[in-house]
Amino acid sequence: MIVSYSKNPFKQIVGIAYWNRWTLLFFTFCAGLAYTLCIYFKVMAFEFPPVSVAILGSALAIFLGFRNSSAYDRWWEARKVWGSIVNNSRSLGLELMTYPIGNNEQDQKEISKWQERMIKRQIGWLEALKGHLRKDEIDLAQYLSNSDLNKIKGKANLPAQILVLQGGDIDFAFRQGWIEEFRFNALIATLKKFYDNQGMAERIKNTIFPFYYNYFTLFFLWLFTTILPFTLAGLMNHWLMIPLSVLISFAFFILNKSGVITETPFDGVAADTPISTISRSIEIDLLQMLDTDEVPSMVENTKSKFGVVYQN
Repeated sequence: MIVSYSKNPFKQIVGIAYWNRWTLLFFTFCAGLAYTLCIYFKVMAFEFPPVSVAILGSALAIFLGFRNSSAYDRWWEARKVWGSIVNNSRSLGLELMTYPIGNNEQDQKEISKWQERMIKRQIGWLEALKGHLRKDEIDLAQYLSNSDLNKIKGKANLPAQILVLQGGDIDFAFRQGWIEEFRFNALIATLKKFYDNQGMAERIKNTIFPFYYNYFTLFFLWLFTTILPFTLAGLMNHWLMIPLSVLISFAFFILNKSGVITETPFDGVAADTPISTISRSIEIDLLQMLDTDEVPSMVENTKSKFGVVYQN
């Protein structure tokens, strides 16, 4: 998620131009071609009537507005899902640290080991879910025991299987008499919330915009930006139509690009939901509940070209 841009307006403009340089070159080429043919050589056959471009531009604006609205809804829902994961993880940590009660000193030692195992496995679930959403390779060896790793090895959905392991350990604590029945039910209910969170995140990840909608939006965008300069050339009859055409075309292009980037909030780009940063924040909270010294530092913000700062 982008945190800030450079405070230098020149760097902002240069950065935008750099990341969209090929598109700007194409718009400039079309505008220059229109100026050469319609104004310099007076070839009227290439001029388009203004009403056709106005109607196409209006329709395109409706398409782009709908797309951006839908894309923002997906991005905001993704952020709410991970906000819920934060709250539910803290609730689970609180329950794990306060619910078990041992009958003797040996029980207390076993409970402490059980709490550490459950907390680290929950952190492993966060890492597994992050890798599951971003299609990344993950190493869970520092969070799960060898026995746990063997049980989930080869499974298609690692985070779902890790929750099964969590449920099994909760059942073990209940049978040992460390937690009462209503507390057992409360812990299982918390695990079900993680299944809900994961399901919502997977729905966002796996549901794409209809192909025909993407295709025709892109088709009419390039059609509009291609014929726009030939319309402005007939209206303005001046070289200023070149920068004006490029500016208008780029405005429509960047609206479409914003929607395309925002509609996929788990792909690991600068505009996405910062699930690595959120996961690390949860990890720190849970490990501090164990009162351990092995607490990692927060994920540092990434600094990109031209002063852009974002969270991963």
